[in-house]
Amino acid sequence: MTHPPVHHNAPPGLRAWLDSVDASREPSVREVTIDGVRCIIKRRRAGIDRSVSYALRYARALFLAMSCKVFLGEFPRPSVLLRNGLAHEGQRLAQLLKAGCRVPEVWWQEQGLLVLEFVGHDLAYLIRKEDTTSRLWLTRAAAADLAAFHARGMWHGGAQIRNVTLNEGEIWRIDFEENIGATLSRPLAQAYDLFQMLASLVSLRKLPDADARALGKLALDVYLECNPDPEVKARLTRLARVLCAVATPLRPLLRRLPSRDVQGFFRVADILQPLLLKS
Repeated sequence: MTHPPVHHNAPPGLRAWLDSVDASREPSVREVTIDGVRCIIKRRRAGIDRSVSYALRYARALFLAMSCKVFLGEFPRPSVLLRNGLAHEGQRLAQLLKAGCRVPEVWWQEQGLLVLEFVGHDLAYLIRKEDTTSRLWLTRAAAADLAAFHARGMWHGGAQIRNVTLNEGEIWRIDFEENIGATLSRPLAQAYDLFQMLASLVSLRKLPDADARALGKLALDVYLECNPDPEVKARLTRLARVLCAVATPLRPLLRRLPSRDVQGFFRVADILQPLLLKS
């Protein structure tokens, strides 16, 4: 059973701590404890040449949009994809908090800076270190939580397993910088969330191949049982068709490569392949 999210208050010395550090020497993400309260400090600095940086980012967004159109049938507008980063994350968190979702509170926000409530360790870390029974429980909990999140009409945009945390026995969600869901249909945005979770889960370090595949299959089964939305399943099936078509010719050439990303790609294609038999 889930309960309404309980948030903590920002540490009283937060502003003084921010003023005391050299921002130019700070990492992009840092966990700190101030006055006994843990929080996450996120920073983004402007590039040396903004025009070149924007051109490169736009080219990347355009390539992603064109690939999405060719393979998935929708064209996410590059101009919307570029509206990401900390300012966007702050806005999304405010919306999700208002809706009662389990996401961190924003304790401080200004240009290039976001201070967030700490909401537990991420599941990528926990799944790697826990025993088999705990891994299965965490995987079930993550899949059921994503299904419930989607059933409310929400989308994450960065639903990798590292962006899901466990805090006092409840699942929370973090990292909302990406904006792809704002320019896709709701079913495709949610199918993309599910793909992100599955792909990241089966690519975790230190997981044997059989264990990774078992967790991925479990996550898919639990999600579809908890959220049997035919529109999401249809988009996921189309994505599976693309992945399997690409994986088939590449498997003989790349199957022995030790890369986690390569092996994860083949694993997630195999996990989604049964959807094609049912379509």
